[in-house]
Amino acid sequence: MITLRNTLYISAFALTLAACEPVHEEKGYRLDAEQIAKVEAGIATKDDVINVLGSPSSVATFPEQGEAWYYISKSTEHFAFLDKTLVDQTVIVIKFDENEVVSEIKNYDKEDSREIEMVDRATPTGGNELGFFEQMFGNFGRFNTN
Repeated sequence: MITLRNTLYISAFALTLAACEPVHEEKGYRLDAEQIAKVEAGIATKDDVINVLGSPSSVATFPEQGEAWYYISKSTEHFAFLDKTLVDQTVIVIKFDENEVVSEIKNYDKEDSREIEMVDRATPTGGNELGFFEQMFGNFGRFNTN
């Protein structure tokens, strides 16, 4: 027989499970294959790419490697306060030649990505390192009475 207490326990458990739904986040503009197929290497210009795909997410910063536009999108999910997990990622790279015509189109996905190890070094700064009390009481007596 189901009592009121058991009903409350079951309801609380069900509510707890429902609260554990993962949070999905989509960032960037997801391009479909039909849009990308409209941009042909050797034919399409920068204006054509803008008209078909829109503005890029990023532009290459090193001109000696040739001009390139990046269309980046990613999908992540996480539970409550836990770290985000990468579900899907797409990077479309469109390179242009010196005449601003598409020379190459590359498509990278999640399997092509790799983790980058961050450097923990800190740049030293000049000046004195003040202790706690010097920071707290260092300005006493420095006020202008005028």
